[in-house]
Amino acid sequence: MIHIAIVEDEKEFAQTLQEYIQRYMAETHTAIQTDTFHDGMSFLDEYSGKYQIVFMDIAMPHMNGMDTAERLRKVDSNVCLIFITSLAQYAIRGYEVEALDFIVKPVAYDLFKIRLEKAISRIRTADYYTIKTANGLRKIRLSDLIYIESNKHYLYFHTTTETSRMRGTMRDLEGAFEQKGFALISGSLLVNLSYVEEIEGNSVTAGGEMLAVARAYKTKFRERLTEYMGGMI
Repeated sequence: MIHIAIVEDEKEFAQTLQEYIQRYMAETHTAIQTDTFHDGMSFLDEYSGKYQIVFMDIAMPHMNGMDTAERLRKVDSNVCLIFITSLAQYAIRGYEVEALDFIVKPVAYDLFKIRLEKAISRIRTADYYTIKTANGLRKIRLSDLIYIESNKHYLYFHTTTETSRMRGTMRDLEGAFEQKGFALISGSLLVNLSYVEEIEGNSVTAGGEMLAVARAYKTKFRERLTEYMGGMI
């Protein structure tokens, strides 16, 4: 499921974009959920980090699209941002907030489809998981995530460069992560199979770190690893 936010104060144009997305879904059988916001303030107030693509109007009342984007980047540096504008020259400033592209009003469906497919291609090559930290939201690239550890109502995300923490339990995410190439080695450890280097006895080495494999999970973990190495996951 792809989550898209449309931040556009012109209701008719916002409706047009929604219709274009519905048409794209019908043509490509892509699952997309769309939410619409009519100003930057309400978008930021309700922002939860679930969006992968944001279509952002530049000219909006109260807070323009550039100011909204600058505040968005402080909490989410990875979301794919596409600006909407009536004047192409205003879109140049989009590079200051790392916008992927821009759309000039009015826009035909075929051109919108090109922009949307470009964004979808980008997010599919960079899969992230958003966590809530004490300082706000952080997106972790799954390809950098070695393993997740559960301890006393907190989840610890161990990446190649750092460890991030948020409140939660392993039950909250084990199902989704197992579909992305992770496997449980105990009730409190979920390992990225792409980082597994060695299995010896009741331990596994992943990303240079030795982790204990619980006896109850040993057989299933080996089966999952075999499936992963065979390209079945």
